[in-house]
Amino acid sequence: MADPTTQPAAAPHPAAAPPSLADQLLDVQAPQRPLSAPAFTIEVDGRQVTGREGQTILEVCRDNGIEIPTLCYEPKLPGFGACRMCVVEVEGEGQPPISCSRAAEPEMVVRTQTPRIRQIRRTNLELIFSDHNAYCLPPCQNKCPSRIDIPGFLKANAEGDFVEAARIFKRTIPFPSVLGRVCPAPCEEHCRRDEVDEAIAIRDSHRYAGDQVIKAQAKGVKAPVPFEVQASSGKRVAVIGSGPAGASAAYYLAIAGHAVTIYERDPEPGGMLRYGIPQYRLPKDEVLVPEYQGLTDLGVTFTCNAELGRDFTIDDLQNQGYDAVAVAIGCYDTNKLGVPGEDAKGVLDGLEYLKIATLGLPYPGHRGTRVVVIGGGFTAMDCTRTSVRQGALEVTLVYRRDMKDMPAANEVHEAIEEGARAIFQAAPTRVVTDKRNRVTGVELQRMRMGAPDASGRRRPEPMPGTEFVIECDRVLRAIGQGPQLGWLDRGAAGVAATKQGRLAADGVTFATGRPGIFATGDVRIGAATVVEAVAEGRRAAYAVDAYLKGMDLEAIKTRQTLAEPQPEFLSIVPYTGELKEPRLRLQAMAAEVRNKSYVEYEIPYTQQEAMAESKRCLQCTCEAIGFCDLRRQGIEYGTTLATLEPARTGLSYRSVTENRFTGHNHDYIRDDSHAFILREPSRCIDCGRCANVCKEVVGAACYDFMRTGFDTLVTTPLDMSLNTTPCVSCGRCAETCPTGALMPKPRVLESTTSTRAAASCAASAWMRAPTTRCAAAPTSSWPTRAARSR
Repeated sequence: MADPTTQPAAAPHPAAAPPSLADQLLDVQAPQRPLSAPAFTIEVDGRQVTGREGQTILEVCRDNGIEIPTLCYEPKLPGFGACRMCVVEVEGEGQPPISCSRAAEPEMVVRTQTPRIRQIRRTNLELIFSDHNAYCLPPCQNKCPSRIDIPGFLKANAEGDFVEAARIFKRTIPFPSVLGRVCPAPCEEHCRRDEVDEAIAIRDSHRYAGDQVIKAQAKGVKAPVPFEVQASSGKRVAVIGSGPAGASAAYYLAIAGHAVTIYERDPEPGGMLRYGIPQYRLPKDEVLVPEYQGLTDLGVTFTCNAELGRDFTIDDLQNQGYDAVAVAIGCYDTNKLGVPGEDAKGVLDGLEYLKIATLGLPYPGHRGTRVVVIGGGFTAMDCTRTSVRQGALEVTLVYRRDMKDMPAANEVHEAIEEGARAIFQAAPTRVVTDKRNRVTGVELQRMRMGAPDASGRRRPEPMPGTEFVIECDRVLRAIGQGPQLGWLDRGAAGVAATKQGRLAADGVTFATGRPGIFATGDVRIGAATVVEAVAEGRRAAYAVDAYLKGMDLEAIKTRQTLAEPQPEFLSIVPYTGELKEPRLRLQAMAAEVRNKSYVEYEIPYTQQEAMAESKRCLQCTCEAIGFCDLRRQGIEYGTTLATLEPARTGLSYRSVTENRFTGHNHDYIRDDSHAFILREPSRCIDCGRCANVCKEVVGAACYDFMRTGFDTLVTTPLDMSLNTTPCVSCGRCAETCPTGALMPKPRVLESTTSTRAAASCAASAWMRAPTTRCAAAPTSSWPTRAARSR
């Protein structure tokens, strides 16, 4: 009989499968200091913090939540010190030590953010950027005032997903079809495809995507919303003005859950989009109305025929219970010519003329007259081309600079085709009149181009003795506009104007001198393009939303300033790796047909053309932009806002692009040989993290420092391709890389069948995802860098 006290033998368990090499490597943790190690205190930036024997200054600071920037530090390895970003000041020591390798000592006094230390770090960044032949944002996206994800929506376009393309576009601009017609497309001037053949037709591409959404709306499908609409906040916001800035602000405020009412002085919403842009450029019922329907779908309400100062005041709105008010009234006061005879009969404001013409009404007495338009911007071009369509006998455009300096230079050729003529480098000196004070001509004076002015364009200088007269019956002024601020002295205490005649408001928070009152768009920055106004409105919406949530606007100002996308640091080496594919241009009606019609004259793409043009995009994206340590520190220490005009933003920060160490920079070839890892050596900053991790942690030694001096590079042995090295595909190099020089490629989990065994068995394996030229941003199942201690 068995002994009752004896336990039965346990059934043997099957042997556990040994962890894979990758799993073992991923489980490696940073060496921990034993808690029994003697503790001591040091002073860091005025705080008493606790450290333990054997810790470095950097480790002590990080254990106590004190940030010290690093680029080469890897927690699993001893301090390396290559980047020299972690320098600090130690009391009693002359030279700042590197905190990742300097041992902490009892009673040590450390300073991490002194002006000297910040300047050293900035200098180190400048040295790194001087040979960093890469960029954070693609040049096209960087030059867009609204920072649209251009590669993103072009990729969706190329795949035929036009609704997704419109959704991506709407993350930063609510009106893809409107902007697809009236945006001056500064992005296209900086497209890298131009180095191969011609720039991508970016504007025409998002126009097509937006038009597909409008066609779906006609069938009862609502326009896509770029973000999840938040639950009602219970807050009410009044937006004054329904133009591009006001409508943009209202759109993003509504998505944030606020109840928005737009006040508009005219009978219909749209502002300058409706009353300042002719029908042949922007069809109202076919394009503007459907895109503004997106505002109504979000719950935005409109109160039209209500003018600030005439029908209500700022005081009235706040007394009605609005929690915030955004003033976005635009610029409607046309600037004067400032010459004798300007008050003559026949001298008209360009905007006044366009407002009547855009309603489809003939301007009284315009047919058969000789018209001179003064100016070179979009309003001047619209006046010129509309005058031709309204039957003027002669239409002459006069501009004081040469054609290449015109804001609307791209429209000049079309205007001339339609029958107008242009006189460049001439300015009016007086309006010639008859005895009844009626216009009979304009006296012009020739101009020569001098030194550049604040805008970067050459300043026109008069040439005495070159005056001449051209006969005309009407003169249209279109030399710029300013806001109408007569309402400031009625119920608007605390809201002030600047010396330039605009509303005084902060360049980042958009706050005026009165709590709860904000200003955005042309009324704050002066007459601008539609895309600039829309970008202003979106940024203002974020500021108003922060205010309504009770957040500290000064803290928001700092965060938004640091979060601004930064420009490409250096001129990129021309890209020549693609076959030439000419740009697909929109076709237009014949000039002799369109100059008599208000029908939209450009013929849009077909679906095949839209996809083909979008596929030309080189996808100049840096997939590491969301977590790149170099970019983050470049923003913090370079305060990179150089692409924004200080006069408009109120900011005067220096940019890392102002690099003192200019000169030759390297351009390395991409290594796409590995199945799972993409090498971009031009993004490498020689920090050595990949080499140290691969050698000391993994043991594969696939990377090392090569060459010396300025030509030093962290690369594979003998510069061989990565797939020929002893790489075990663990991904630790890509995980530790601070810049995106090493990135995981897209991967897919595929099922397969093993045929090597006696009996076939199912298996799953990670496989390289199929890629196209418009590749998706890499994803990975490896640990994210966000989880790694910085």
